[in-house]
Amino acid sequence: MPGATFLRGNRIELRTVTPSDYEFLHEYGNDPAIREGAPAPTPVREDDLAAFVEEDDRSTQFLPCHDGTPVGFVFLFDIDPQRDHAEVGCWIVPDEQGNRYATEATTLCLEHAFEDRGLHKVFARVFEHNDASMSVLENIGFQQEGRLREHDYIRGEYRDTYLFGLLAEEWQRG
Repeated sequence: MPGATFLRGNRIELRTVTPSDYEFLHEYGNDPAIREGAPAPTPVREDDLAAFVEEDDRSTQFLPCHDGTPVGFVFLFDIDPQRDHAEVGCWIVPDEQGNRYATEATTLCLEHAFEDRGLHKVFARVFEHNDASMSVLENIGFQQEGRLREHDYIRGEYRDTYLFGLLAEEWQRG
């Protein structure tokens, strides 16, 4: 069962990740539909998840939950307090995609990044074929800042990776 509620939105809440959530993260983190948008060429193990959640002091992870049920994973990682920035990542389980949960979960995560942590910038990387993620970021206010040509090898093909950024002064919750 997900941990304590950390932030509440209109339809979802962000809850802390507990060891009992590793099975959920393991199952969906390896789902081909989710891996298509993430740079994970090898299977993710529960031990890897535990290390990321419990030992990585440069990341913060949440489970977006709807009516108490996890619908995805959203996280800040590579948090750099000296440079005041971090990267955001988010995925939603296939059966719940299209409900705008990614937009709300990412927005709540940005609330934490900018209002709680005082970060200056949050950025994201998106593969060229991931139109849904690009749309989420653009709807929140992220600006496309660049393109890394044939930067990632995904399922037998080199793909461009787009860089998006959002400054604290540009972000408006809601």
